[in-house]
Amino acid sequence: MSDRHVRELCQEIYVQDLALALYGVYVARLTDAGGRACLEVYLAAEAERRRRLEEAIARTGFRPAAALRRLFAAAGRAYGGVTSWLGTRVMLRIVLSASRRASRRACARLEAAPTAEQQYLAALRARNEGDLVEAVRQHLIDTRPQRS
Repeated sequence: MSDRHVRELCQEIYVQDLALALYGVYVARLTDAGGRACLEVYLAAEAERRRRLEEAIARTGFRPAAALRRLFAAAGRAYGGVTSWLGTRVMLRIVLSASRRASRRACARLEAAPTAEQQYLAALRARNEGDLVEAVRQHLIDTRPQRS
């Protein structure tokens, strides 16, 4: 695996650290059980993908920078803390918007992935993000305030 590909995998880890920290704050603060369940399923799936990413990087003999991982996780927790004060529906809309973008990026990376393992990891991310988008979208539709 080339240095460029290892850097790309490390970048995936850093972005994932940010997203998982952000969504972890949301799970803790969501008062909506259905919305929380959507995020919990996503977090479990992404925890498995993180394990696979870490194994792929470890096989190269390289390790992602621990300081950068902590920095991205702290940024995710800070952003989650600030935006969680906006309320449940806003948190879920942020998740929906971010997951739509992440799913499109993962699909684009799928075509450019040089190895079968990286293709699998990109497909896994696209699936996880797509599942989250669909679950949150449907939940927002099902729980939207009724108009008089």
